Amino acid sequence: MIEKEIRYKIDEDIKKSIINSSKEIEKANNCVDLCVGKFGFESLNKVGYIIRIRKKNNEYILESKKRLDTYTWKEASIPLNNIKEAYDFLINIGFKPYLYINRTREIRKIKEAKIFLDEIKLLGTFVEFELEEGYKFEDLKYYLVNNKIEGKPEGLYGDIFKNKLENECFKKIFEKELNNFLKNN
Repeated sequence: MIEKEIRYKIDEDIKKSIINSSKEIEKANNCVDLCVGKFGFESLNKVGYIIRIRKKNNEYILESKKRLDTYTWKEASIPLNNIKEAYDFLINIGFKPYLYINRTREIRKIKEAKIFLDEIKLLGTFVEFELEEGYKFEDLKYYLVNNKIEGKPEGLYGDIFKNKLENECFKKIFEKELNNFLKNN
Protein backbone atom coordinates (compact mmCIF):
# COMPACT_ATOMS: atom_id res chain seq x y z
CA MET A 1 0.00 0.00 0.00
CA ILE A 2 1.34 3.47 -0.92
CA GLU A 3 0.79 6.32 1.55
CA LYS A 4 1.34 10.06 1.13
CA GLU A 5 1.37 11.74 4.52
CA ILE A 6 2.13 15.10 6.08
CA ARG A 7 1.80 16.24 9.70
CA TYR A 8 1.51 19.44 11.73
CA LYS A 9 1.69 20.24 15.43
CA ILE A 10 -1.62 21.78 16.49
CA ASP A 11 -3.37 23.28 19.50
CA GLU A 12 -6.80 22.52 20.98
CA ASP A 13 -8.59 25.21 18.94
CA ILE A 14 -7.29 23.78 15.67
CA LYS A 15 -8.16 20.26 16.84
CA LYS A 16 -11.76 21.37 17.51
CA SER A 17 -11.90 23.03 14.09
CA ILE A 18 -10.71 19.81 12.42
CA ILE A 19 -13.30 17.77 14.33
CA ASN A 20 -16.03 20.18 13.24
CA SER A 21 -14.95 20.08 9.58
CA SER A 22 -14.41 16.35 9.11
CA LYS A 23 -16.24 13.05 9.50
CA GLU A 24 -15.32 10.55 12.20
CA ILE A 25 -14.15 7.15 10.94
CA GLU A 26 -12.79 5.74 14.19
CA LYS A 27 -13.16 6.98 17.75
CA ALA A 28 -10.00 7.82 19.68
CA ASN A 29 -8.14 4.78 20.96
CA ASN A 30 -4.68 3.91 22.21
CA CYS A 31 -2.03 3.03 19.65
CA VAL A 32 1.55 2.09 20.55
CA ASP A 33 4.42 1.79 18.09
CA LEU A 34 7.76 0.21 18.91
CA CYS A 35 10.32 0.86 16.18
CA VAL A 36 13.38 -1.36 15.94
CA GLY A 37 16.43 -1.31 13.71
CA LYS A 38 20.11 -2.17 13.43
CA PHE A 39 21.11 1.49 13.42
CA GLY A 40 18.70 3.04 15.93
CA PHE A 41 17.36 6.41 14.82
CA GLU A 42 19.66 6.26 11.77
CA SER A 43 17.98 3.08 10.48
CA LEU A 44 15.67 4.93 8.08
CA ASN A 45 18.52 6.97 6.58
CA LYS A 46 20.84 3.97 6.27
CA VAL A 47 18.46 1.31 4.95
CA GLY A 48 15.47 3.30 3.61
CA TYR A 49 12.78 1.69 5.73
CA ILE A 50 11.53 1.35 9.28
CA ILE A 51 10.28 -1.72 11.10
CA ARG A 52 7.68 -1.30 13.81
CA ILE A 53 5.54 -3.43 16.04
CA ARG A 54 2.14 -1.82 16.56
CA LYS A 55 -0.37 -2.51 19.31
CA LYS A 56 -3.85 -1.12 18.64
CA ASN A 57 -7.14 -2.28 20.17
CA ASN A 58 -5.32 -5.30 21.64
CA GLU A 59 -4.30 -6.36 18.14
CA TYR A 60 -0.67 -6.59 17.11
CA ILE A 61 0.98 -6.16 13.73
CA LEU A 62 4.51 -6.08 12.39
CA GLU A 63 4.94 -3.36 9.78
CA SER A 64 7.60 -2.23 7.37
CA LYS A 65 7.45 1.27 5.91
CA LYS A 66 9.76 1.93 2.96
CA ARG A 67 10.37 5.58 2.10
CA LEU A 68 9.72 6.39 -1.55
CA ASP A 69 10.19 10.16 -1.18
CA THR A 70 9.87 12.79 1.56
CA TYR A 71 6.13 12.27 2.07
CA THR A 72 5.45 8.94 0.34
CA TRP A 73 5.75 5.46 1.82
CA LYS A 74 5.14 1.87 0.78
CA GLU A 75 3.75 -0.10 3.70
CA ALA A 76 3.33 -3.82 4.35
CA SER A 77 2.15 -5.61 7.48
CA ILE A 78 1.79 -9.03 9.09
CA PRO A 79 -0.65 -9.79 11.93
CA LEU A 80 0.86 -11.07 15.18
CA ASN A 81 -0.46 -12.96 18.19
CA ASN A 82 1.55 -10.78 20.57
CA ILE A 83 4.45 -8.34 20.69
CA LYS A 84 6.91 -10.78 22.20
CA GLU A 85 7.05 -13.14 19.20
CA ALA A 86 8.07 -10.36 16.80
CA TYR A 87 10.27 -8.61 19.34
CA ASP A 88 12.25 -11.79 20.12
CA PHE A 89 12.70 -12.52 16.40
CA LEU A 90 13.90 -9.00 15.61
CA ILE A 91 16.28 -8.89 18.59
CA ASN A 92 17.68 -12.26 17.48
CA ILE A 93 18.67 -10.83 14.07
CA GLY A 94 20.39 -7.79 15.59
CA PHE A 95 17.63 -5.19 15.69
CA LYS A 96 17.15 -3.10 18.81
CA PRO A 97 14.34 -0.82 19.98
CA TYR A 98 14.97 2.88 19.54
CA LEU A 99 11.57 4.56 19.33
CA TYR A 100 8.47 4.16 21.45
CA ILE A 101 5.38 6.18 20.53
CA ASN A 102 2.38 5.97 22.83
CA ARG A 103 -0.58 7.90 21.48
CA THR A 104 -4.29 8.28 21.47
CA ARG A 105 -5.36 8.36 17.84
CA GLU A 106 -8.68 9.41 16.34
CA ILE A 107 -9.25 8.83 12.62
CA ARG A 108 -11.36 11.26 10.60
CA LYS A 109 -12.01 11.91 6.91
CA ILE A 110 -12.32 14.72 4.42
CA LYS A 111 -12.64 14.33 0.66
CA GLU A 112 -8.90 14.65 0.05
CA ALA A 113 -7.47 12.71 2.98
CA LYS A 114 -7.75 10.56 6.05
CA ILE A 115 -6.99 12.63 9.12
CA PHE A 116 -5.21 11.21 12.14
CA LEU A 117 -5.53 13.30 15.30
CA ASP A 118 -2.72 12.18 17.58
CA GLU A 119 -2.24 12.98 21.26
CA ILE A 120 1.32 11.75 21.67
CA LYS A 121 2.57 11.13 25.16
CA LEU A 122 5.67 13.31 25.73
CA LEU A 123 5.17 15.35 22.49
CA GLY A 124 1.68 16.87 22.37
CA THR A 125 -1.05 17.12 19.74
CA PHE A 126 -0.52 16.57 16.01
CA VAL A 127 -2.63 16.16 12.92
CA GLU A 128 -1.46 13.87 10.14
CA PHE A 129 -3.06 13.91 6.71
CA GLU A 130 -2.86 10.78 4.59
CA LEU A 131 -3.84 11.74 1.05
CA GLU A 132 -6.42 9.72 -0.80
CA GLU A 133 -5.41 8.37 -4.20
CA GLY A 134 -5.45 11.00 -6.92
CA TYR A 135 -4.94 13.99 -4.61
CA LYS A 136 -1.83 16.14 -4.20
CA PHE A 137 -0.70 18.13 -1.18
CA GLU A 138 -1.80 21.31 -2.97
CA ASP A 139 -5.37 19.97 -2.79
CA LEU A 140 -5.17 20.32 1.01
CA LYS A 141 -4.28 24.02 0.89
CA TYR A 142 -7.87 25.29 1.24
CA TYR A 143 -8.53 22.94 4.16
CA LEU A 144 -5.31 23.96 5.93
CA VAL A 145 -6.04 27.69 5.55
CA ASN A 146 -9.68 27.27 6.54
CA ASN A 147 -8.66 25.48 9.74
CA LYS A 148 -5.75 27.85 10.54
CA ILE A 149 -3.13 25.13 10.15
CA GLU A 150 -0.05 27.20 9.43
CA GLY A 151 3.68 26.90 9.25
CA LYS A 152 6.03 24.30 7.97
CA PRO A 153 5.02 20.63 8.21
CA GLU A 154 6.64 18.68 11.04
CA GLY A 155 9.16 15.95 10.45
CA LEU A 156 8.56 12.32 11.23
CA TYR A 157 7.64 11.50 14.82
CA GLY A 158 10.94 9.62 15.08
CA ASP A 159 12.89 12.74 14.11
CA ILE A 160 10.98 14.83 16.65
CA PHE A 161 11.75 12.30 19.39
CA LYS A 162 15.39 12.04 18.29
CA ASN A 163 15.84 15.81 18.66
CA LYS A 164 14.12 15.88 22.06
CA LEU A 165 16.29 13.00 23.30
CA GLU A 166 19.26 15.37 23.28
CA ASN A 167 17.74 16.78 26.49
CA GLU A 168 18.83 14.56 29.42
CA CYS A 169 15.59 15.05 31.40
CA PHE A 170 13.46 14.10 28.38
CA LYS A 171 15.76 11.15 27.66
CA LYS A 172 15.30 9.72 31.19
CA ILE A 173 11.51 9.98 30.95
CA PHE A 174 11.50 8.45 27.45
CA GLU A 175 13.73 5.53 28.47
CA LYS A 176 11.55 4.84 31.52
CA GLU A 177 8.42 4.74 29.30
CA LEU A 178 10.15 2.44 26.77
CA ASN A 179 11.45 0.07 29.47
CA ASN A 180 8.05 -0.11 31.17
CA PHE A 181 6.43 -0.99 27.84
CA LEU A 182 9.00 -3.71 27.10
CA LYS A 183 8.66 -5.12 30.61
CA ASN A 184 4.85 -5.29 30.45
CA ASN A 185 4.49 -6.63 26.92
